[in-house]
Amino acid sequence: MGYHVTILRTDQGKQLPISLEEAVSVTSSIDGWCYIESPPTFEFHGKEDSCTLWYQHGELWTKNPEEWQLGVMVDLAKRLNARVRGDEWETYDETGNAFQHPDDIPLRKEGEARSTELLAKSMQEQRFFRNAIVAFFVVLGVVGFIIGKWFES
Repeated sequence: MGYHVTILRTDQGKQLPISLEEAVSVTSSIDGWCYIESPPTFEFHGKEDSCTLWYQHGELWTKNPEEWQLGVMVDLAKRLNARVRGDEWETYDETGNAFQHPDDIPLRKEGEARSTELLAKSMQEQRFFRNAIVAFFVVLGVVGFIIGKWFES
């Protein structure tokens, strides 16, 4: 598993998808970017290294970017009237600093509530299976005890 970083556009807590056509148009006007159709991918070729972004569900994303790649992503995001957000709901600015974007506050709370709900459900299922296994062995022990007493007499 890696650290997922996304270029996305939001307005008042609602996500506004970036169209593929818009992303192709913007990247074609910037030196170093090229578009690959299948799967929809954008590659930036710098002086020494490259950065690959995948297009999916109205977002551009990558995993485990280096600091310089974040800068390239922030530049592209500005041109798309979007922003760069990491896995932990932090938004990156031009200087590489991270901050909490106002649009992410309700989304983060919703995500944390959903995570807590899923964890509680998982714990309930685990408790059920653990108790079922313990009950099985208790019944098996009782049956063994009864059979043992029966053979004694």
